[in-house]
Amino acid sequence: EMKMDFPSKKQCVSKTANLEFNKDPNFNFSSNIPADGVFKATNQGLPKSTKKVEPLSKKTATRGPLNRYKLEAELKTKNQLLETAKQQLRSRLTGAQGTIKELKEENEGLVQEVEKLKKFQENCMVILESRNIDPVTGSNILEEEEKTQECQKQTTLLTEKLIEELRLFNQTVAKEKEMLQVRL
Repeated sequence: EMKMDFPSKKQCVSKTANLEFNKDPNFNFSSNIPADGVFKATNQGLPKSTKKVEPLSKKTATRGPLNRYKLEAELKTKNQLLETAKQQLRSRLTGAQGTIKELKEENEGLVQEVEKLKKFQENCMVILESRNIDPVTGSNILEEEEKTQECQKQTTLLTEKLIEELRLFNQTVAKEKEMLQVRL
């Protein structure tokens, strides 16, 4: 039987490797593995220029997987809340857009109705003017004008008649005055 000698663990690990382990932070993950079996991160893999380095706070570096899962669960919960809020906002936006559409249609209908009413009003004004009717009082403008002219004519005639009677009265009074003066 051939017996092979394997070097011990202490003989395999060189000082340069130990220095390399000491440069990086320890990542201790809780597990059922005894303390001797804890892995340490090394700087192996991608060259330094292509690595994405995100600065981690000491709290984040020392957190174990339970904290990580807790954070992930919190983020998922927050994400679900955000998604729910987003869906609510979308539904409200859709409702608001529907309301805006309805109001625009109603506004268009009202604008058309206003235009019809304006045309109707213009037609009514034309009819009233053609019939000489006052749009405010509803009375016939021509009749009112004729009544006013008739009233003015009668007033003028009565005034002239009164003036004539006053002249006659003055003449009569003047004659009687002369007669009275002659008698005295």
